[in-house]
Amino acid sequence: MDNHKVRKLFQRKLRLAPIVLLTCLCLAGCQNNQQAVEDQQAFRQVGINKMNEGDYAGAVEAFQKALDKSQAVIGELELDICYYKATAQYNNKDAKGAIATCDALINYNKKDAKAYFIRGCVYLKEGDSENARKDYARALELSGNNYALYLSVYENLSGAGFEEEAEELIAKALELEGDSAEDYRERGHVYLIRKEYDNARKELDQAIKMGDTKALLYLAQVYDAQDDGKKAKSLYESYLEKNGSDTDTMVALGEMQMEAGKYKRALELFQQALEAGSPENEKSLRRNEIICYENLHDFAHAKEKMASYVKDYPEDEEAQRENTFLQTR
Repeated sequence: MDNHKVRKLFQRKLRLAPIVLLTCLCLAGCQNNQQAVEDQQAFRQVGINKMNEGDYAGAVEAFQKALDKSQAVIGELELDICYYKATAQYNNKDAKGAIATCDALINYNKKDAKAYFIRGCVYLKEGDSENARKDYARALELSGNNYALYLSVYENLSGAGFEEEAEELIAKALELEGDSAEDYRERGHVYLIRKEYDNARKELDQAIKMGDTKALLYLAQVYDAQDDGKKAKSLYESYLEKNGSDTDTMVALGEMQMEAGKYKRALELFQQALEAGSPENEKSLRRNEIICYENLHDFAHAKEKMASYVKDYPEDEEAQRENTFLQTR
């Protein structure tokens, strides 16, 4: 597997999660607490489903309905719903609203690292790199030993073309102190990103000795990057045994099986990932599923799956041509 595929495995995609203006929680009336919570959770789930479908306007509406069921107080559930609502608002191209939301949150709590980070993300995506840098710096200052935040900021800056600044930042993450299994694992993750594989192995081995199963995934990626497919495969499988719902790992292992010509096992892994529910890489998973069926000479299933695929992804011209061919089999 090439370095691009390896990077795809550990790259954390930016997910904006700002909190909407606190005034949205100034709700009228009171009702039975238990019923209100159940209603909020139901509307919250509707909003999440809408987001997964790409219907961000519908998601915003659902999340607002959830907030309308609040008891005029700000609790963890209300804030969680607000995170989702603001995410949907931003994806619905309401950047100004997202920034205003973060402004209100910061006015409410000057030490809210998440609010600074979110606002930095919005600024960066809107091309305001100066304010993005300031907010990222403040978020990191407030966050303590938060490796995940360092990695998220690194990836956002790197993705926006600020490679030198991103590299300086990720180097600072190695200065964070800590001797927990998670600390060792995340330092190993950082070394992996920096392609310092010997150091990565040392940190990850220590994390694994301390019982951290997620470190198995990063260690597998280290061996992948060094073209040791046999060792990587063993570690991926070990990780899956302990973390069976990780779709990224299923996909990585499935691609390795496919490259080795083991299409039956690859098909099982791709279908297992698809059954996990609305994976982000559903399109490529379904395409790989069809390829496996074709190589297994199961043209009936390949034809059926392809017909469904081209209906959902009509822009895939290559698949359209292949569908025409399959209809003749």
